[in-house]
Amino acid sequence: MNNRWRSSTVIMLVITVLAVAACGPAAQPDTSQATSAPAAGSQATTVPAAGTEATAAPAASTSGEIAAPTTFVEPPFLADRVKAGKLPPIEQRLPKPPFVVGPGVLLQEEYMKWENGEYGGDINLAWQDANGYVNIAGGSTILRSPSQTTAASRPNVVSEFTHSDDYTKYQFKIRPGLKWSDGEPVTTEDIRFTFEDLYLNPDVQRPWPSELYTQGNAQLGPAKLNVVDDLTFELTFSQPYGFFIAALNSWIPNYDFLIKPAHYLKQFHKKYAKEADLAAALQKNNETDWVALLTKMDVPHWNTGEDRALGLPTLNAFILTEASETRRVFERNPYYWHVDSAGKQLPYADRIVTTIVVDENAVGNAILAGQVTIAAGNQVALNKMPVYAQNAEQAKQRSFLTGSFNWPVLLFLNRDFQYEDQNSAWQKLMSDPEQRFGKAIAAAINPADINKSVYFDLFGKPVMYAGAYDPNKANQLLDQAGMDKRDSKEHRLGPDGKEFIFRITNHNAAPDWTPVVELLKQQLEAVGIRVDIENVAATLFDQRKTSNDIMAAIHWNDGSAWATGISEDYLPNHKGPWSPMTWQYFTTNGKQGRKPPADMEEFYKLHTERKKYPPESPEGQKVFQQLMQWMQDHYVMIPTAGARTTPNIVDIRLRNLPNEGAPFDLDTIIDTEGFWFAQQ
Repeated sequence: MNNRWRSSTVIMLVITVLAVAACGPAAQPDTSQATSAPAAGSQATTVPAAGTEATAAPAASTSGEIAAPTTFVEPPFLADRVKAGKLPPIEQRLPKPPFVVGPGVLLQEEYMKWENGEYGGDINLAWQDANGYVNIAGGSTILRSPSQTTAASRPNVVSEFTHSDDYTKYQFKIRPGLKWSDGEPVTTEDIRFTFEDLYLNPDVQRPWPSELYTQGNAQLGPAKLNVVDDLTFELTFSQPYGFFIAALNSWIPNYDFLIKPAHYLKQFHKKYAKEADLAAALQKNNETDWVALLTKMDVPHWNTGEDRALGLPTLNAFILTEASETRRVFERNPYYWHVDSAGKQLPYADRIVTTIVVDENAVGNAILAGQVTIAAGNQVALNKMPVYAQNAEQAKQRSFLTGSFNWPVLLFLNRDFQYEDQNSAWQKLMSDPEQRFGKAIAAAINPADINKSVYFDLFGKPVMYAGAYDPNKANQLLDQAGMDKRDSKEHRLGPDGKEFIFRITNHNAAPDWTPVVELLKQQLEAVGIRVDIENVAATLFDQRKTSNDIMAAIHWNDGSAWATGISEDYLPNHKGPWSPMTWQYFTTNGKQGRKPPADMEEFYKLHTERKKYPPESPEGQKVFQQLMQWMQDHYVMIPTAGARTTPNIVDIRLRNLPNEGAPFDLDTIIDTEGFWFAQQ
C-alpha cells in the first residue's frame, strides 16, 4: 500500500466518520436545588499591560464580562455529605466572588462554543502513568487567560492583581473565602510559609523556582515577599520583570510555585511539628530525615496522581481519592471556586477515573473497546486513525483534528558536547561561525518525505527552515566544513581526518519518534554522514543529558506556546539538550558548567532582555522575534516536519470541547472542568 493511498484513506475516514449518531448511557440527571448565594463581588479585571496583541498564537477573545450568579446549585454527587453535615452547603464553600466561567473564558469563542452544562458522570482515561493528564487540568493558575494565551490575565486564585508601571512590584489579594480542598482557608500564611520555611530555610534548602527569580535569572536574585494582611501580599523584583505575568497564567508552574498548603505541610516540618508526631510521621512514611519527608509530602502538581498525594489539600478541580497499582480515581473538589453563569459549581463531571496500562497498545485497545472518554494528543497516532474511525460507531465515539501544543519532532545539536576538548571534531563543527554543519543538516532533511511517510501528509508547512531541503547544498556545506574526505564506505571523515559518527539519542516517547529517526538516518547518510541511532529508556536519556553525554537527540517541544510565554522549553537544557553546560553556568551564577562563548552570551542576553516585558506586549514580541532569529541562525534545533496535526477521540456525549481545526490539542484535556455529558 503506497503512502499516497494511505494518506487519502486516512483523510477520508477522518472527515467522513467524525461524528457518530449512536446513543450512549444518559448522564446523571440534574435534580439538585438552588440555594442562596453570597453577594457577588467585582468581576475579573484585565491586567494593564504594555500591549496585548500576539503574533504567533491566537489572541484572547471574550464577549465581555460574565455576570455573577445570585444563586448556586449543589452538585448531586455531594448532596448526601451536605445532608449528613459532613460538608457545608455550597454557599459556604465558595469564595466571594467566585470565578465565573462562560464563553471565551477557558477557550476563545472562535474555537469552542460554550454551553452551560449538567452535573454528573465519570471521565474515563487509559494512561501509562498514574497522573494521566489531571496534573495539567487543575484550572488553578494564579491568573487565567483563554487557552495558551497570557494577555487577558483575569484574576483566578486571586481576586485583585496590580503591578507597577515598570513591572518590578506586583500586588495580589487572595479571593476572600477561597478554601483548600479540605475546607481550610487560603491565606497569606500559605505564601509566607512557602517563602520563609521552604525556599529560605537553611535546613530545607528548597531550590527557588526559576519563575521567582528576577527575569528568571538567578544572578538577579529572587522576589522579596511583603505580607500586607491575611489576604494581601506583594512581590518585588530587583529589575523590570513583565514576563512574570506569563508565569502567573501558565499551567506549567501552576499555583504551587507560589502558594502551598501550610497547615498540611507544617506537620512534616521540624519548626512546627511536635517531636513525637514528627517521629510517627517519619516511621509511617518509611523516612529517616524530616527534610526528605517534607519534600516527599509536598507533592508538585506534576505528580498529583501518585499515592503520596492522597490527603494533600489542593486548589485543583479534581482531587485524588483512590490509588492502586492499576487505577487512580479523582473526585470533584467540593471547594473549587469556579461556577458557570447559572450558578453550577465546576467541574460538571463527578470523577476522573484513570486506568493505568502497560503500553500504547493497551491504550489503543481501551479506545477501541469504548472504555475511554477522552484520548488526545500523543495518545493517538495518525496511522491508527482508520481503525479508530471504523470503530467509532460501535465505541460511541467521535474524532476530530486539531493543531498541536507541541512542535514536530526536532533534531537537537548539543553545542556543549566534548566542550572540554576544543580540538575535537565536534567542537570544530559547533564553533564554526558560519554554522555550516547545522546548515548542512537542515538542507539534508526532507520534511515533505517525513510528512508523507509518517504523518500521511497531514502536517502543515515546515517550521523554521521552510524550503531548506537541498542535498546538493548539504554536500557543498559539508565539504566546506572540512568533511570533504571519505572512507572506503563513502562515509565522511571529520574535520580532523578521523572517523566521524553522528550519534542521535532517541528515548522513543511517542509512536512517531522511531520511524522519524530512522528516516533521518537515511537522509543524512545520503549526504555521507554516518549515523548511529542510540535507543535508550527515558531515565537513561535524562542521565545522559545531565552528564552532557548526548551529541544529538530527537525530542519535541512546546514551540506553539513560546510567543505567549506559556512555555519556555526552547531553553538549552529543557527538552533536547543543545547547550546544557552553559545553562548550568547561567543558573548557578557561574559556580558550575561552561562559561558561555560569545555567541551564547548573545542568546542569554536576548533571553534576559525578553523577561523585562509581558510576552504578548509589542516590546516582548520584538525581542522574542530576535530570539527566534538567533536560534534559527545557529541551528540549535532543526524540525523534521511541518506543524503538527493531532487526532482527538472523545465520547460522543461530551460537550464544551474544541472545534475541529482548533489550534491546540492540549485544550481537549486541559479544560476538563467545563466538559459535561449531554443526554442522547
